[in-house]
Amino acid sequence: MEVDAQSWIPGLKFQQKKKPRVCEFIQQGNAQRPEVRVVTWNNDELATDALPVHGFEHYKAKDYSLAHAPFSGSSYAGGQWAAGDEPLYYIVSPKDVIIAKPRDTEDHINWLLQHGWHEKALEAVEANQGRSELVDEVGSRYLDHLIVERKYGEAASLCPKLLRGSASAWERWVFHFAHLRQLPVLVPYIPTENPTLRDTAYEVALVALATNPSFHKDLVSTVKSWPPGIYSTSPVISAIESQLNTSSMTDHLKEALAELYVIEGQHDKAFALYADLMKPDLFDFIEKHNLHDAVREKVVQLMMVDSKRAIPLLIQHRDFIHPPEVVSQLMAAKTKCDCRYLLHLYLHSLFEVNPDAGRDYHDMQVELYADYDPKMMLPFLRSSQHYTLEKAYDICVKRDLLKEQVFILGRMGNAKQALAIIINRVGDIEEAIEFVSMQHDDELWDELIKQSLNKPEMVGVLLEHTVGNLDPLYIVNMLPNGLEIPRLRDRLVKIVTDYRTETSLRHGCNDILKADCVNLLVKYYKEAKRAICLSEDVDQAHSKRNQQRASHLGERVMSMKSMEVKSKTRGGGRCCICFDPFSLQSVSIIAFFCCHAYHTTCLMESTISIGGNKKEAGASSKGTTSYYEFDNGSDDDDEEEVASSGTPRMRCILCTTAAG
Repeated sequence: MEVDAQSWIPGLKFQQKKKPRVCEFIQQGNAQRPEVRVVTWNNDELATDALPVHGFEHYKAKDYSLAHAPFSGSSYAGGQWAAGDEPLYYIVSPKDVIIAKPRDTEDHINWLLQHGWHEKALEAVEANQGRSELVDEVGSRYLDHLIVERKYGEAASLCPKLLRGSASAWERWVFHFAHLRQLPVLVPYIPTENPTLRDTAYEVALVALATNPSFHKDLVSTVKSWPPGIYSTSPVISAIESQLNTSSMTDHLKEALAELYVIEGQHDKAFALYADLMKPDLFDFIEKHNLHDAVREKVVQLMMVDSKRAIPLLIQHRDFIHPPEVVSQLMAAKTKCDCRYLLHLYLHSLFEVNPDAGRDYHDMQVELYADYDPKMMLPFLRSSQHYTLEKAYDICVKRDLLKEQVFILGRMGNAKQALAIIINRVGDIEEAIEFVSMQHDDELWDELIKQSLNKPEMVGVLLEHTVGNLDPLYIVNMLPNGLEIPRLRDRLVKIVTDYRTETSLRHGCNDILKADCVNLLVKYYKEAKRAICLSEDVDQAHSKRNQQRASHLGERVMSMKSMEVKSKTRGGGRCCICFDPFSLQSVSIIAFFCCHAYHTTCLMESTISIGGNKKEAGASSKGTTSYYEFDNGSDDDDEEEVASSGTPRMRCILCTTAAG
């Protein structure tokens, strides 16, 4: 028969590449264990095996014999086994029969396993596609071997290959690794589908990662990659929360806990952890889950992550994130960040949105502006009314902010000292002139002139800007003799030109004002002298068209009723013709601006008798006339207006008669 170079049978070992010619039994010494050797025709030894024979101590060589299964041939020498026959050799002793037969794949694999060649055994199984039970056995023994050798990482990496889709095998090895406290190395290889394990296996794996600080980073990636439906987060959250405020609490563990909170829907708790970790996408998380209430306790973290996005958020929701809370948290974070600069940014933006919202901190804001943005100091000082002038002035003196000192001194009433700073330190005469103009103090002009007399250039500029404020001759008379003023001739020409222009503008403005006053007085006089008709039968259509004017005239009537009657013929509330008292229930009354009032019928009759104008009386008797048809005087304009409108006017009889 032919056998492989590495083959075995129980108690025998064959190593042969050619058909053996001789099999001989050799007994080395008396009662030694018998051996079987396979040699070639050239006496090359292929294999040597000691036979496990019972009682071999008492046997001799003649006690052993070799036989084989029957051949299919006719003769013993030329026979051979037929196809399908199992070639067998029998080694017979007085008490034992040892069978030798060609080994198969499983025998080879078992032999490899017995000799510790697990990797070759695995290759043999894969190459020959053996039974699944054999594959499982080889894989299990291989993993056991690696575990014994403490090669946990290598064993974990082989699990997907050896355990394949067996959920029970996976669970068994998960718990075995957990028992050995080596489960974290297996977690990256645990399947989440095909197969899906029991939720307990996944929970044990996550807890194992959470309790080992070396694998906290792996815990984060695992929580993010594993589907949340295959395990319960409660045991894992409990395992992590027990480590809060301990030395084993790492940033990766916080992030993993935040991810678990998100899975559970506890977004406010997740936000608190993300804020401590200062995640860049923190603001998107706030907007996505509407967590503006949770921001109150994490102001510093938000400002440190991105102040440009944090400040608008804090200001927009300042109704429940109050400025005092923001300021107090930033002030308490001196060791974490540049809290003063963040305070400056926040208070500056708050002041631009609502100047009164942070008024309690305006004194602090003055100092912050002086440190971080001096250019914004002066606009702030001009806009705010809630800072202490003395403190602000001291800060400006320390920082040598001259313009700010001038403004504060002006508000404090110390205008002369402010003017001295402008002239002596700022050296800007135009600013000094503007400052004095805003103070509206003549004495301050004298002070400006006095402090500028010894500076020829300032005197020249002062002369150019005196038009409208001071008389240039007044300044010239105060100048000392011999003082040389640069470009004096050009400046005098400009003074004269500006003075003439200003004088012309003033005259023109005065003429316009006078004309406007005359026109308005004439209009007022015309409106005031019109009479008013008081009657029950008021024309409703006319009343609606002139509602505003009627309201105004009603006020005039009420005021007229309360006025003291100056005419001797008025008599309190009586008609100036019949002297009967007025009653609006059944008759119409006409009242004039001169304080005379008449019954409409009495006035009509008197007008007819005096003027003899029948057309006027006839027109008046047709019905009640609007107040535009009555007048208490006579002039050319009225006549022109009557002629143009075609409507006659009724006049106060007493005043008309007296005038005539």
